[in-house]
Amino acid sequence: MNVLKFAKQNAAFHSFMIYDEDRKSFKLDSYDQSHPGVYFILDGEDILKIGKADGNSGLKGRISTYRTRLVRSYETGDQTTILWHTVMTGDLAGKKLEMYVLPVEPIKVSFKGIELDAMMARSLEKKLSELANDQNHSMRLSGQN
Repeated sequence: MNVLKFAKQNAAFHSFMIYDEDRKSFKLDSYDQSHPGVYFILDGEDILKIGKADGNSGLKGRISTYRTRLVRSYETGDQTTILWHTVMTGDLAGKKLEMYVLPVEPIKVSFKGIELDAMMARSLEKKLSELANDQNHSMRLSGQN
């Protein structure tokens, strides 16, 4: 499976992303749905990051972190913020990236008679990230590389 085609066929375009060097965060549209899911950050045909959002605030919360003023995180040595800043002020300086979102609703399952929500966003993100690496996408905004 081609992971770039998967993203473009199954995920919805959310917003363009432009890095704000002073704020050490991205200018992009907010998102108002708190469902869990997977998101993709693209530079043209290159996948820079595949991420998951499976916490209480789901995609809304994850996108909010990309939009928030992150200077404090940068100054305290947060590795993800430092990575974004390094990459986005290097050869990706001034680039307009694209973010796609794919809601992944939990599935109801029964385990020993107890009904639970099975969260698939984490497993899907892991598998898609492995495929993206195998298909030579740079994944430059992913701290897991």
